[in-house]
Amino acid sequence: MIRPAAMLAAGLATLLVPSRSEALNGCLDADFLDRTGRAELVVANDDPTNMFRYRPRCATVSEGTRIVFRAVPTFGHHPLYGGLVAGGTATIDPASPIGSITSGTETVRTLVDSGEFPYFCDFHYSQGMMGSLRVVPTLFGNGFD
Repeated sequence: MIRPAAMLAAGLATLLVPSRSEALNGCLDADFLDRTGRAELVVANDDPTNMFRYRPRCATVSEGTRIVFRAVPTFGHHPLYGGLVAGGTATIDPASPIGSITSGTETVRTLVDSGEFPYFCDFHYSQGMMGSLRVVPTLFGNGFD
């Protein structure tokens, strides 16, 4: 059963995220998968047909969502940074909640503030290994109960 609060929150989340004429790290409005209301989202380069692509590449999540970043084989081979790729140049954002992930195979970040947070692989962004996460407010988290 879909709770009225969930329907309302999903609709308001769409209204609260402004449309962009420019794409952050290649993520246009239509590219964002709606993953709002979920406790966790896994972002990984685990596509056997293209190891230089994150899945999902562009997603919308609610504030407080746990983001699990996974690297195949490791972040040593695919160092991930919060930041923007524009004009063929990658720029690390030191204020990004994604931060830098340069070792291991899995790291968790909890995104608590609304906004859009682009990220990229420092070695392979020129091959399209980048994406963006939109974080929207959690509205009526407990429903109307």
